[in-house]
This record gives sequence, structure tokens and C-alpha cells, in this order.
Amino acid sequence: MAAVAVTAHDTLFEIEEGLTAFLDTAELNLVTPDEEQAFLAEFEEALTLAADKRDCVAHRLAQLENRQAFAAAEIKRLQAFKKSAEAQQTSLEGYVSYVIQRLGKDAKDKWRRLEGNSTSMFLRGCAPSVDLVDESLIPLDYKRAAVTLPASMLDDILNALPDDFREHVLPEITKSMAVTVDKVVVKSSIEAGVAVPGAKLITDKTTLGRK
Repeated sequence: MAAVAVTAHDTLFEIEEGLTAFLDTAELNLVTPDEEQAFLAEFEEALTLAADKRDCVAHRLAQLENRQAFAAAEIKRLQAFKKSAEAQQTSLEGYVSYVIQRLGKDAKDKWRRLEGNSTSMFLRGCAPSVDLVDESLIPLDYKRAAVTLPASMLDDILNALPDDFREHVLPEITKSMAVTVDKVVVKSSIEAGVAVPGAKLITDKTTLGRK
């Protein structure tokens, strides 16, 4: 890691140049836990002494935010591009399949191929799949239900079941159950004066602002 070294003889311009050079590298991501305290001490000194030009750091933060926004927009654009390409491929494959089916089968009961100079297009059988003609007619034994409810309510429901039925239901629930903490409810309870074991309310957290 190239630290931001500062000496008493450095001018504000030299400090700014060193800080800018550091920010222009990817080494900010390479600060290890063992190096972090030393880095923070040097960074604090450099940032404090470069009082009239320290907004280069704020500019870099804005630049990083812009990069993230650009990346998010690019991901969205590429996802739309991928979806469009998939739709076009599906349509084109459907048209080719239609033509091959119109050609009919050969004497061996196989679909005829469309031969090109260097390619060959043909129909091949797919693995058996299910077509749900009318889902409302499917018996419940063939359906799966996903329900989200408070964990305490689920516990009450399980405890209300007969022992033999609960032993039958519990494995089906636990193998696919994911329990998460509702932080909104926890926060509201603590703010109302209710102690929540295993949680605490953080009131001194800050976030960096720029203008």
C-alpha cells in the first residue's frame, strides 16, 4: 500500500498532489485491517492540512457515485438487450421449426433437416415436460404453498397441532423455512421502551454529506 506520507516541510500543493495521486490508484481497496490504523492517521493528517483543496476527496466520492449510477443503468440496458435477444431467438427458432414441420418426416419417421453449406438445422426430441392446461383443476396434493407470517404465529400454530400431526408437518416446514429478523418491528419496540433481547438501537451513527 502506498501511504499518503506527510511531513512538516510539505506545502499544501504537495500534500494535495500526494492525496490526488493516492486517490487515482486502486490502492484504497487494498488497505488491510493491520494497516488501517496507520492509513487513517496519515489520511487524517493529509486531509486536515490540505484544507483549501480537500474537496478533491468530495469530488472523487461524487465520481464513484456516478460510476455506480452508470453501472446500474448499463446493467439495466444489458438486461433489456439480453431479453430482446432471447425473444428474437425464440421467435426465429419457432419459424425454423415451423418450416421443418411443414417438410414432414422421412421414411424413417424422422423430421427432415435443413442443410446449408456449412450448417444443418433439425428438430430433436426434448425431455418430457408438463403443460398445465388448467391449474385450478390440479389436486392440492400436487401443489406447494409458500406462506410468510410472523415466526411467533407459526410457533403458535405448530404448538396447537396434535403431536402426531406436528411431527409430520415440522420436517416439511423446516427444510424450506428461512427465518429473518424484522428490523422495523424491532426498532419500533425499542423506541416504545420495550427491551428486545439480542438487539440494540444505534443512535450515534452518521453518514457523510456533501454539497
